Amino acid sequence: MPQEQPLISVIVPVYKVEAYLDQCVESIVNQTYRNLEIILVDDGSPDRCGEMCDAWAKKDSRIKVVHKENGGLGDARNAGVAIARGDYFGFIDSDDWCEPDMYQELLDSCVRFDAPVSVCNVFINWECGWPTEQTVFAKEKSAIERDEVLRRFFSDRLTAWAWNKLYHRDLAGILTYPKQGYEDIPVARELFIKVSCIAFTGKSLYHYRQRQGSIVNSTVNLSQYIFIEELRKNVELAREWNFEKESVARLSVSAFNFLEKIYSNRTKELECKIPALIEDVSQGRMYFKDLKTRKLDKFFMGLLAKGVSYKKIFAVRQLFQWFYRKLNLKKF
Repeated sequence: MPQEQPLISVIVPVYKVEAYLDQCVESIVNQTYRNLEIILVDDGSPDRCGEMCDAWAKKDSRIKVVHKENGGLGDARNAGVAIARGDYFGFIDSDDWCEPDMYQELLDSCVRFDAPVSVCNVFINWECGWPTEQTVFAKEKSAIERDEVLRRFFSDRLTAWAWNKLYHRDLAGILTYPKQGYEDIPVARELFIKVSCIAFTGKSLYHYRQRQGSIVNSTVNLSQYIFIEELRKNVELAREWNFEKESVARLSVSAFNFLEKIYSNRTKELECKIPALIEDVSQGRMYFKDLKTRKLDKFFMGLLAKGVSYKKIFAVRQLFQWFYRKLNLKKF
């Protein structure tokens, strides 16, 4: 008798995505790997998403729908994990979609390398019309052990994203997301410490939609500061594993970018955070030559670390951004 195929539970948090939900769910139900349990979690969406989820459940018996009060992305994922029966778990954000063979490829990688987690590369689809990009974690089917997993995670060469991965059920206890922004970082931090290895498909299989609000990112607020706080926690942990250089370098770049947002948006509630952000940038000064960022920003970060006013630095930087826009370049 042929061996029974593992059941994969795909958990989809749903909130205010009427325009995108059908494309997302269709990409899941049309997977070449058929033994799926698809859990749509209606997180108290105020639009028609709840009705759309129920309609999909009538079309495909593999689909289950959970209707709950709004609790945020992490809470919705937790609600899905709580009822999932799969041997493996996966997540998809409801404004994204995936290639037809994504779960087959992720499962094959887990099985081939006896890995509890597998990761695929990602398409970045810009809603504003910019060309599609790719985030590549591996160019071929392969696996790495824990030390290299942590090295890549702390240096941002392996992201915390929940949705381009497949997780063995044994990890379900770790897949508990806090009610905060950037909820995937603390989960990934705990996960990557405990796994012996992770596998890669070597293929781009997930489509990450960058919606207009994300592209402009015209506002910044206190809740988004959680990102910096999580990266500081990464630094603390990285020191225990002798990866301080990688984590401090990543924090310094992120702190510089966050400081620029505060300056650009004149965000009063975050002005008290500015000295700590400058200190974050300064701590990375010994690693500036190896930073994963633009050469010009390395120069500006060096000036900031030497005590030059952040206001002067970002005023000059915005002039450069203006010239880039005039030249019709995609990014500064």
